[in-house]
Order: sequence, then C-alpha cells, then structure tokens
Amino acid sequence: MEQTPTTTIIIPSRNQRHTTLQCLQCIRRYTTSPVEIIVVDNGSTDGSAEALARMPEVRLIRNDHNSGFAAAVNQGIRSANGAYIVLLNNDTLPSHRWMANLLTVLRSDARIGLVGPLSNRVIPEQKVRVRFSTAKAMHAFCRKFHHRSNPAKWRTSPRLSGFCLAFRAGLAERIGLLDERFGVGTYEDDDYCYRARLAGYRCVIAGDTYVHHLGSRTFRKRGKEEFKKILAQNRRYFIAKWGITPEAAARGALYKTIPQ
Repeated sequence: MEQTPTTTIIIPSRNQRHTTLQCLQCIRRYTTSPVEIIVVDNGSTDGSAEALARMPEVRLIRNDHNSGFAAAVNQGIRSANGAYIVLLNNDTLPSHRWMANLLTVLRSDARIGLVGPLSNRVIPEQKVRVRFSTAKAMHAFCRKFHHRSNPAKWRTSPRLSGFCLAFRAGLAERIGLLDERFGVGTYEDDDYCYRARLAGYRCVIAGDTYVHHLGSRTFRKRGKEEFKKILAQNRRYFIAKWGITPEAAARGALYKTIPQ
C-alpha cells in the first residue's frame, strides 16, 4: 500500500508558551495523516523553548533573537522533509479533519498553489462569524463542519492569510522562500500570494474548513502604535517592490514588475 506523503507543519513562536502548547495538543489530537512538526522559536524568554525541547514529536529550531515571521518560516522550510508544507500560527486551535480538508483542496488541481481555511480572526475574504463559549463547543462545530470535503465551498481568492497556509514543497522551489525584508511580519503573506499568482498558480479558500485563531497575540504585546508603524513600513516596501498597492493586489490586479 502506498504511504501517504508526509506534511511538515511549521510553527513560528515567540513566548506565549501556554498558547503554543495548546496548539500542539490540538495538532496531536486532530491530525491523522503523517506529519513532522517544526517549531521555530524566536528568542522566547518564558520557558517556551525549554518546554518544546522536551517534546519528542517536535523538531525545535531555536533562535537567540526575534528573527521575524518570514525568516522563521524560511528556516522551517529549509529543514522540512514533507511533500506538503503547512504554515501555522502558534495561536491557532486546529480541529477535526483540518489538514485532510486543506490537502484535499491542494491535491485536486496542480494549478492550485496555496490553500487557506476560514477563521474568526482573519482577513475579510476568509472570515466567518462564529461564537464559541468554550473550546469544546468549537471542536463540536468543527466535527460537523468538516464532516467531508465540499468542492462547492472552495473559491479562488487573490490573497490568503499566512496564519494557516498549505502548499506543496515544490512551490517554494519554484517561487522562492518568503521575503525576509518584511521583518517581524505583515504583508509577507500578501507578497507570497502575489508571487504565486505571477507564476500561474491559484490561491484557494477552503470554505469547508475552519481553523480557530486566538489572534495575533505576539503583535498585541507590541502595542497599537508600534503595530501601525510596522504595517505602514511594510506596506511601503510592498509598493516599492511591485509598483502596486497591497489593496490592488488583493482585488486581483497583477503588474509583472521586476522586484527591487
């Protein structure tokens, strides 16, 4: 019998020890296909790395400073052995069939480059209104919602959020790694989707899949003003790189400029 290809889950983390361990617990409980888990710790000071080092199912890459989201993800991609890669924020709670559904979309068409789920805290294209009073209620919802793949709920989108993003390992070989010049984060996922589309791939929302997102907890620690500054800086870099605004790219525009 042919063995199912392994999927590498790459989780960047910085502090938020309890949140990261919650995420890993959900992966263990609700992921049935073969996976390797790589956690890239960006200089945590709360004991996260020490706790992760004691987990035999986790391959830990430990940085002594915050290298940023894209750089951490790229470290994971370079070390990945899987035929498929899933980027996953440490502040997420995956549930029943989450990965199986995402990979079903990805495998359905070679022209699909990137796949992302619905969520509660995410860009408008992927957002769904849900209310859960407990994690138990959320998992009960997902058990029904993810009962089986439903292609009628899949839809193409010019962009996807990087909080949970699935793609073939070969995509990174074709379009490259994430752009580390986006620093600690924001717009690197817009950039990656744009590059995939320029290469002829589609970005698809798996409307039959929900991944709960506790929501940018690392950025909250930085404060609103610093977050706004990072957002504005990275927006300017995106425009300088592509000659197009992220908003225009999100509406589906493609200007085939040479990146600076």
